[in-house]
Amino acid sequence: MTGKPTPLPDRPALRFEPVDLPGRFPETDDETIDLRELLRKLNRRKGAMAGVFLLVLVAVALYVFQAVPRYTAEARLILDLRQSKVVDVEAVLSGMPKDVAALRSEIDVIRSRTLLERAAGKLALHRDPEFNPELPGAAAPPLAQTVKGWAEPVREWLQGLWLTEAVEPTPEERERSIQRGVVDRLAARLEVDNPRQSYTINLSFTAQSPERAAEVVNAVAELYLTDQMEAKYEATRRANSWLAERLETLRGEVNAAELAVQEMRRRGDLVQARGATVLEQQIADLNAQLVMARVTRSQAEARLRSAQGAVARAGDAASLGDVLASPIIQRLRGEESSLQRREAELSQRYGHRHPEMIKINAELADVRSKMAEETGRVVESLVNEVEVTHAKERSLQASLNELREQTAGALHAEVELRELERHAQSARVLYESFLERFRETGEQESLYRPDARVVSWAEPPERPSYPRKALVLGLGAVAALMLAVMAAFLLETLDRGFRTGDQVEQLTGVPVLGMIPALGTGKGRPENYVLEKPFSSFAESLRGIRTAIQLSNVDQPPKTVLVTSSLPREGKSTFCLALGRMAAASGTKTIVVDADLRRPVQAEKLPEARSLHKLEEVLTGASSVRDAVGVDAASGLHVLAAHGKTPAAAELLGSRRMAKLISELAKIYDLVLVDTPPVMGVSDAWPLTRAVDAVLFVVRWAETPRETVRAALRQMEALNIRVNGVVLDRVNVRRQAKYGYGAYGYYYGRYRKYYRE
Repeated sequence: MTGKPTPLPDRPALRFEPVDLPGRFPETDDETIDLRELLRKLNRRKGAMAGVFLLVLVAVALYVFQAVPRYTAEARLILDLRQSKVVDVEAVLSGMPKDVAALRSEIDVIRSRTLLERAAGKLALHRDPEFNPELPGAAAPPLAQTVKGWAEPVREWLQGLWLTEAVEPTPEERERSIQRGVVDRLAARLEVDNPRQSYTINLSFTAQSPERAAEVVNAVAELYLTDQMEAKYEATRRANSWLAERLETLRGEVNAAELAVQEMRRRGDLVQARGATVLEQQIADLNAQLVMARVTRSQAEARLRSAQGAVARAGDAASLGDVLASPIIQRLRGEESSLQRREAELSQRYGHRHPEMIKINAELADVRSKMAEETGRVVESLVNEVEVTHAKERSLQASLNELREQTAGALHAEVELRELERHAQSARVLYESFLERFRETGEQESLYRPDARVVSWAEPPERPSYPRKALVLGLGAVAALMLAVMAAFLLETLDRGFRTGDQVEQLTGVPVLGMIPALGTGKGRPENYVLEKPFSSFAESLRGIRTAIQLSNVDQPPKTVLVTSSLPREGKSTFCLALGRMAAASGTKTIVVDADLRRPVQAEKLPEARSLHKLEEVLTGASSVRDAVGVDAASGLHVLAAHGKTPAAAELLGSRRMAKLISELAKIYDLVLVDTPPVMGVSDAWPLTRAVDAVLFVVRWAETPRETVRAALRQMEALNIRVNGVVLDRVNVRRQAKYGYGAYGYYYGRYRKYYRE
C-alpha cells in the first residue's frame, strides 16, 4: 500500500511521574563543585595519568642527567648620572637622562652586535670549541649527539632532493659564517637586565668553564665603558672639526655684511635726526594735521545732518543749538514771547476779529517770518562750513601724497639698509656664538669620563648554575602531575557518550528504564545467552526493563512497544530479540515485528523466519499474517520478519494496514515488540509511534554521542512523539562501577552473588 497514512487516534501514553517520597534526596546544584566526582574522574583515568606522569618525568630525568654543567658569572654596573662641572660649559655629548628609556637604551648598547663582535675578537672565542662547534674538540651532549645522528641522514636526503649540486662556500664566507655563529652564541648566553627603581645594570654569562664565564662578563663591561669614552671623544673631535670650518665661513660673511651696510648709507645719503629722517618727520606732522581736519569735517557734517534732519521732520530748525546761539534769534524770540503775552491778554477782552487782535497776530507772523529767515541763514552757514573743512582736508591730503612720492625712493633705500643691518647683526651674533663654543669644546677633551662604572667585577663561580637537578626534577614532577591531571580531565571532556543514567536524565529529561550489561568474549550471542543463562545479570536487566514497562500502568499495561535508536549498530534489534525471547520463555505470549524495511536483521538471527513470508507481503495483501509469522523453537517467540530494501518503506509503515496489523497483534499477543529503523537516518519509525502504547529509545553505552541523542529526542519532541524511556545497552560493568554509587556496575560488583553467570 503506497497511499498516504491516515492519522490514528493517540493511544494512552506511557507515563512515568515522579513521586514525592519521604526522605528523598534533593537534587544537587549543577554549579556546586562535587569533590567526590572530581576524584572519581581521576580514578577512572588513573592509567592514562600514570602514563603521562611517567613519560614526562622520564623525559625530564633524561634531559637533566645528560646535560653538560654550566657556570654563570655576574658583574654589576651602575650609571653615574652625576655631572662633574670643572668648568661651566655644556658638553658636546650630554649625559644620559634619568628615565627608563635611557636605561633600556644602554642595555641595547651592551647587547649590540658591534660590541659583542669586539668582545668575541678580544677573547678569541672562535678558537673555543664551546663557541665554535666546527673545531675538533667540540662535543655535544649524548642526547643531542643521538638526535643529530638521526637527523643527519634526513638532512642529507632533503639536501639531495632539493639541490642538484651542493654549493661549497668560499673561505671568506666560511669565516664570516663562523664569526656570526660565535656572536650568536655569545648573545644567547649573555643576560643584561636592570632591577626596578635602580640605575644598576646586571651582566651575567653562562659557559661550561667558570673562568671563561667571568672573562666574558668582564670583557663586555670593559668594552662598554671604553665605548662610552670613545663615543664622547669622537663626538667632540667631529664637533671641533666642523666648528673650525664653520668659523672661517662665518668670518667672511660678517665682513661682507658690514661693508654692504656702509656702502648703502653712502649711496642712499640716509641722514638721521632724532632717530628718524626729515621726510619722516614732515610726513608725521602732516598725518597729524590731516587727522584733525578729518575730525573737524566730521563734526561739521554731523551738525549739518542734524539741522537738515530737523527741517525735514518738522520744517522748523529753530531748536537747534547753532540756531539758538544766534543773537538775532535770541532777540526775535524775546519779541515773540512779548507778543504772545499781549495776545493772551487781548483774547480775554476781545474776539478774534477785533482790530487789536488782528494787529497783534500780524506782528507775531512778522516776527516768526524773520526767525525762519535767520534759521535758514544759520543752516546755510553750516553748509559753507562743511565745504571749507572738505577743502582743507583735500589740501592736506594732496600735500601728504606729494611728500610720500618724494620719499618713496628714500624709503626703499632705508628698507634695504635695515635689511643689511639685520643680516650683519645676525651674522655677527652667530659668529660670536660659534667662536665661544669652539673655545669650550677645545677645553673638554681632558674632562670626559664614562657615564657608568663597574660596581663589582665578575669572579669565577664555584658551583654550576645549570642544571639544578633537584629543582628541575621537583618541578618536572609537579609539571608531570599537572599534565597528568590535565590529560585526565581532557579525556573526560572529550568523552561524549553517556556513562550513567543520571547523565541521560539530566541532559534529555527522559527516564532510564534499565541498563543492559555487555557480554564478554566467549559468551556467545546475547539473544542465545538470555536462554542459556536465565539467572544471569544480562537476563535480570531485561526482566527489570520488562517489569518497568508493565508497572508503568498497572490497570492497562502496555502491550505494543516500539524500539528505536538514534544511529545504527546501537543494539536495538538484538535488544528486541533478547527481550522477546526472555518474555516468551517466561510464559508471555510475545511477538517481534521487524519493521526495519531497509536493513532487517531478525530473519538472519532466526532461521525459522527465513523461509516464511515477510512483513511487506502482509502489508501489500500478498500474504496473510498466519503464513508470515515464524516460531522460535528455543523460546516459543513469534517473529514477523521483513525482506528489506523496500522502496516505499515509509509509506508502508505509515499506512492504515500497518496500524491495523499492530492492533490485531495486540489482541492476540501479550507483548508486541516493534523493531524500527534509527530515527536520525530515516523517518520510517515516526508514523508507527501513533500506533503503539510505548516507545523505548536504545542508546549504546559510552559510544553514541550525547549531542546525537539529544538531537534525535528533540526532533521527536518537535513531532509530538513521546519517548517513554531510555535503555543503555552494552554497559561495561567494571568501568561503569567507577562512576559512583548511582552506577549500575557499582551494585553489580557488590551483589554479583545473586546472579549465575
